[in-house]
Amino acid sequence: MSKTILITGAGPTGVTGKRIKEYLSAYSYLLLTPSSAELDLTDDGAVSHYISKNHIDNVIHCATFRPNIGSTSHFVDEILESNLRMFYNLAKHNDQFDRMIYFGSGAEYDKSRDIINVTEDDFGLDIPKDKYGFGKYIMNQYCRRSDNIYNLRLFGTLNPYERYTKNVVSYLCAKAIKSKSLSLKQNCYFSFVDIDDVCQALLLLLEITPKYHDYNFVQDKKYMLSDIAMMIKEMSCSSSDVVFDSPGLNLEYTANNSRWVGEFGFKFKPLFQSVKNIYEYWLSHADEIEVSDIDRRWT
Repeated sequence: MSKTILITGAGPTGVTGKRIKEYLSAYSYLLLTPSSAELDLTDDGAVSHYISKNHIDNVIHCATFRPNIGSTSHFVDEILESNLRMFYNLAKHNDQFDRMIYFGSGAEYDKSRDIINVTEDDFGLDIPKDKYGFGKYIMNQYCRRSDNIYNLRLFGTLNPYERYTKNVVSYLCAKAIKSKSLSLKQNCYFSFVDIDDVCQALLLLLEITPKYHDYNFVQDKKYMLSDIAMMIKEMSCSSSDVVFDSPGLNLEYTANNSRWVGEFGFKFKPLFQSVKNIYEYWLSHADEIEVSDIDRRWT
């Protein structure tokens, strides 16, 4: 029989969940993808009722609460409590499914400082000062003590569905397409990963019991924002300069993937191809780019 997978955050506004839903639809899984209107994950009773009436083999938890997304009507609308309630309302039922996979964040290592090529053993050396990172930190503490909950920790995804008002790569693509200067506040190093690589990793985690409960999931090499901007300049044939408002480098945000690669021998998609996919997506949706909105977050 096909496995039944609950994917949270795969509703109309879900970005990561949307692509995972599309990707896994090509495989012999039965996918349950309720929207937040259909299932409020911050409501313990609603989650318990949903799980009791559905036979669920695996959970992929993509949903997250961000107060800047727009109006909400959840049981809880506060970033720390909301994200923790969603996680624990699912995790408390872990004896009713085979495994639960969720997406952690490099913010678990505390983004108020440089995060440079960190390993999983560096977790806990600093406690995050922001609410989002602190919530992910608490989740990973619980995850490590669990029997069947796994943290695929992301430091930045390359996903064509990411909005240009939210994601820096989509933002640069939108600027190039609209012939605007490829300007940013400051250069910095990032560890990115393609969303389809994330989907490939999920296929492995769904079928193989991992050795560990948390993994840094990033490409083999770190990149500067200027590297990505130059790629976009090249593929768009833009005459705009790549400029930064401030000199020097902002705080680094990079990780070591040796635990994951050592166990799974993974081959990541080349960065240029990932960026090209995002550029071509937004080029085909150029009529959806509002010039007045492009710099809304980044100024």
